[in-house]
Amino acid sequence: MATAGKVIKCKAAVAWEAAKPLVIEEVEVAPPQAMEVRVKILFTSLCHTDVYFWEAKGQTPVFPRIFGHEAGGIVESVGEGVTDLAPGDHVLPVFTGECKECAHCKSAESNMCDLLRINTDRGVMIGDGKSRFSINGKPIYHFVGTSTFSEYTVMHVGCVAKINPAAPLDKVCVLSCGISTGLGATINVAKPPKGSTVAIFGLGAVGLAAAEGARIAGASRIIGIDLNANRFEEGKILLIYQIISLFDGLLKSSYIFCISSARKFGCTEFVNPKDHDKPVQQVLAEMTNGGVDRSVECTGNINAMIQAFECVHDGWGVAVLVGVPHKDAEFKTHPMNFLNERTLKGTFFGNYKPRTDLPNVVELYMKKELEVEKFITHSVPFSEINTAFDLMHKGEGIRCIIRMEN
Repeated sequence: MATAGKVIKCKAAVAWEAAKPLVIEEVEVAPPQAMEVRVKILFTSLCHTDVYFWEAKGQTPVFPRIFGHEAGGIVESVGEGVTDLAPGDHVLPVFTGECKECAHCKSAESNMCDLLRINTDRGVMIGDGKSRFSINGKPIYHFVGTSTFSEYTVMHVGCVAKINPAAPLDKVCVLSCGISTGLGATINVAKPPKGSTVAIFGLGAVGLAAAEGARIAGASRIIGIDLNANRFEEGKILLIYQIISLFDGLLKSSYIFCISSARKFGCTEFVNPKDHDKPVQQVLAEMTNGGVDRSVECTGNINAMIQAFECVHDGWGVAVLVGVPHKDAEFKTHPMNFLNERTLKGTFFGNYKPRTDLPNVVELYMKKELEVEKFITHSVPFSEINTAFDLMHKGEGIRCIIRMEN
């Protein structure tokens, strides 16, 4: 391509400091170095992790920075040593990687790559310790090796999954983080038998994806647990907002907000812990004749984690922890819960190996076995990226697609 080997000037949403609105800036994006690829981002979405580190409450503040890690794009150019990707390939960036050489990558039981495991504090490329982004010669830092809030970005080849070019990037881009995490937590880790009972703690994006996984697996009862009863109600379009140019009649920006109820993702029942005067694990045990067969915890709340473990049936129950707890949290339960043959597991990115497995997740969508559209509740142009942050703060919707080309 004409831009290969050259610096590209493009627009990027730069976070100059914590919790301040992102600013659309012209940045310079250097060519990819050895084992790197430069990707043109067409669609990206906002994940809670972006907001969490943008706020920098208790995390290492790394600014100025370009956030973003759920996205879809097309390879623009590749660096030295890259053989399995070429310009024009359709890809999904992934916040964790798969080098295919380390012990974890070679193991059938792990997806936690030694080389490319997520590092939220690192703002540079691992090859030479430098950033590929700059403004007037000053570096702008990367985020989790992806930085998709830029029209072009540079990533290690191990963090890029090549997918079916027929897959619509404005839909499957959401599969590069939260949705796959929840889906895999159920399908790959909990592995509910057909006809089983599954409890999902937390009905945000990851929890709804976990419920979707239980539905796909054929669970007969999927019980959603959340403190917000609205998450179980039927979806309703609450707001339609459009700005139409008076000069040319073109739709300049729009977003549609609708609550997608947990029922649409397979949940058959709902439990709000606030409605009961007894521990929710006891409530679930009474509902299911001794406990659920599987549970998936998607909140990061340590109490919910304990409840998710203690609510599974003795003898065969399996609980899977997905949420990330506070660094000082302690998990406390009686040892008899283990001796009574309950199993506790954890998972990272749903146990998917990014380069190997993510293309197969996309194929689930292409075969209409996985419904992605119902996770997408908003769409905004890149120029309005801060709207996505506002909606996330208000707890409105599930995923907001940000269109890089208006």
